Amino acid sequence: MNGSPGEILFLREPPRGLVTPVRGGGRFGAARFSAVLDRNGFRGEAGEGSITCFWIGLGRRVRAPGGQLLERIRQGAITDIVDIGCAGALDPSLCRGDLVLSSGDLAFDSAAPLALHRRAEPGSLLQEVAAGRGVSLRVAPILTHERFIAGRDERIRLFERTGCAAVQVEHAWFLQLLQSLLGARLFDKIRVAHLVLITDAVPRSSGRAAAVRSAWDAFTGYAFPGGSGGVMSLRREVLSRWLSV
Repeated sequence: MNGSPGEILFLREPPRGLVTPVRGGGRFGAARFSAVLDRNGFRGEAGEGSITCFWIGLGRRVRAPGGQLLERIRQGAITDIVDIGCAGALDPSLCRGDLVLSSGDLAFDSAAPLALHRRAEPGSLLQEVAAGRGVSLRVAPILTHERFIAGRDERIRLFERTGCAAVQVEHAWFLQLLQSLLGARLFDKIRVAHLVLITDAVPRSSGRAAAVRSAWDAFTGYAFPGGSGGVMSLRREVLSRWLSV
């Protein structure tokens, strides 16, 4: 499948006001998050494109898509998966607020990244987004771990062992689950884009205080995603520009 993107499956809660629900696209109403919790997500329109939003959960026990959503993926109605989330840095050169576009998604207990197809187009769009936010954009592998990594020493070891620039706790688990549900042939048709906002840099020292500060940065990045530098504004800008193309 080398054509233009069709409908997007977005693996997070969408920014407020960005998505207009379509009739029969699932429950929505005032509670966006409740709608995203539906096993089949909710379908809507944003700009010139169509999007289904589905929250995959946190940690290794990610949520499986419902039967209707799976069937729409099998039928080719959904062509792309987009995930815009938060992550901690493994690469010491990354700063809080920097962006990492995944070139490979690796589960920490796997020998190699998942075999995925990616589109080239988001790279130039994201360069513009990063420049507008005054941060750097790195294209590099992203690690999925089963727990939060706070300490400097362990982050450096993971960076040196895996080559991954950032670490989070759900993306690769969901892709592995989806591949098992769809089968290799259908999974191979999907294009995946995974972008993370660095909420916590590698601590500058190995002490407990530095690890606690890193954990606090991660918590505030996840718990308070608003503001011009937060992940919600990043999702709004990236999705609105992607879906208007």
